[in-house]
Amino acid sequence: MKSKKWLGKVAFAIFMVLAFSFQASAAGTKWRLQHSWGAAENHFFEHYAKIVNEMSAGKIQISVFADGELVNVEKLCDAVAAGTLEMGHTHPDYQMGTVPVGELESAPYLFGNLKEEMAAIYRYGLGDIYKEAFEKRYKIKVLGFQADDCGALMFTKEVNSLKDMKGMNINILDPYATFLHDLTGASSVYMGPEELYTSLSRNVIQGVEYGGAKAMYDMSLHEVTKSFLLPRHQIAYFPFYFINQRAWDKLPADQQAILVNAVQANTVYMAAFYAEKEQEALKTMVDKHGIKVTHLPEEDVKAITNKSVEWIKNDFSKRGPFCKKAADAVLKAMKDFGRIE
Repeated sequence: MKSKKWLGKVAFAIFMVLAFSFQASAAGTKWRLQHSWGAAENHFFEHYAKIVNEMSAGKIQISVFADGELVNVEKLCDAVAAGTLEMGHTHPDYQMGTVPVGELESAPYLFGNLKEEMAAIYRYGLGDIYKEAFEKRYKIKVLGFQADDCGALMFTKEVNSLKDMKGMNINILDPYATFLHDLTGASSVYMGPEELYTSLSRNVIQGVEYGGAKAMYDMSLHEVTKSFLLPRHQIAYFPFYFINQRAWDKLPADQQAILVNAVQANTVYMAAFYAEKEQEALKTMVDKHGIKVTHLPEEDVKAITNKSVEWIKNDFSKRGPFCKKAADAVLKAMKDFGRIE
């Protein structure tokens, strides 16, 4: 009799576990994704979440949060690694303090067009090097890299050459910040996006880079600047999606594939969006707000490019094995594309 009661209890327990598992599966996996941009850019990540939701038939649901809503950008990789957040999206150069290879993303004038840069990421192995470095440091799973916004400078006065930047304080990341200091004596700082408008209006800074024309127009920086400098020093930045390793390991193979392939689908959306909106925003700034488009002389662009190559060879490449691999990959790509001899 006792044996039958015991078997009944076991059967009931198994039934409850299966019932709970079915309910959890039916409800779907619900994750939080925080990116490292402002809330105005939420639509990019909501598009990614929509792709994942549709491809998984609702089994994976992702809620999107902007920079700082849950954690500071400096803590984003740590938060995902610890499971405080399930997913994140950030730039390699935002984490250069902990993953030195990421600083390469901010080196200016490495590539002549998007195809060259995409080849460096996808064919010459730069993306794989970034991936290995970040996964080793943070114990996260990198899902993939994507081309997004370009990088350009705006100024509170007309700038037609490097010498016009002398004495300025410019919001920009290293290594470009160091190059401009060496070439012009300009100083640098890097602020959060919410500080830029006020800092420009109060003359705390006289130059700014926060993506390209589209991003800076959305932030109304054209109201407190006078010129936009061409050529753009970054063809495209290449941020990446990543996920908590334990969450990744629990997923079946088909859902893992969905998360990875959705990054590439989202890349098409993001790259196409910026290609259209960058030109539209710049035209609006010129036609309606009086922003003047200026051009660096070819010799100035060459001087900055030479600084980048010199830095990659003599400084960056010596910072560790990942930096050496990345330097070799980029220099080979630049040579193959005729950017350097």
